[in-house]
Amino acid sequence: MSELVSQSQVTPEVLWSGLDAPWLEAFSQAWEAFRTGNIAVGACAATLDGAIVHAARNRVADRDGPAGEAFGSSLAHAEVNTVARLRYNQRERLVLTTTLEPCIQCSAAIRLGPVSTVRYAGADPLWTGCHDFSPLSPREASRATVTMAGPRADEIGMFGTLISRFGPGRVDGAALEFLRAAGHSPVLDLARAMELSGEAAGLATIAVNEAFGYMWPRLQALRAAM
Repeated sequence: MSELVSQSQVTPEVLWSGLDAPWLEAFSQAWEAFRTGNIAVGACAATLDGAIVHAARNRVADRDGPAGEAFGSSLAHAEVNTVARLRYNQRERLVLTTTLEPCIQCSAAIRLGPVSTVRYAGADPLWTGCHDFSPLSPREASRATVTMAGPRADEIGMFGTLISRFGPGRVDGAALEFLRAAGHSPVLDLARAMELSGEAAGLATIAVNEAFGYMWPRLQALRAAM
């Protein structure tokens, strides 16, 4: 989006239309994950000039999936499935765009893949600080680190975090307490309220950009609350 657009001119349509192709594909994948009863996270690997190489979604609840991707297990995260489809020993370093801050499992997969930069939309305090492997060994310390760019400080970022907490992305126990201590109670409470009211299920019947527009006032409220 152009820097000439003032904050007062920002609308959900303007913000969404400013997303590049990898961002749009990542959110398309996340929305498909949500619609199919999986954790709403999507990811997309692209070249430095934005050409999409492969995109994938979370498949933890699926009973099948495309060849080369994990499904039906805790391994079946969007970033893992994206990296799993990238060519071994690919020389070109890629940019991985994902709708949520990667977990430690995904960060390890990214570290082993041909990825130079990760762009992520929504923050996930459960995994903040789990992306740097350089303290683990001299070899890791000598290697170039993966650049982490995120979370987004706009409603797109809030949307990425919020939708990840629907359905199987809901947390409890120690994880819930940790997120509340980290200031994420507004997101958790809204996600839970929308599920209990049936509103979340209703969102699954519309397109992801329409859902973003529908949620716009509450995403703005979340930004102000956090």
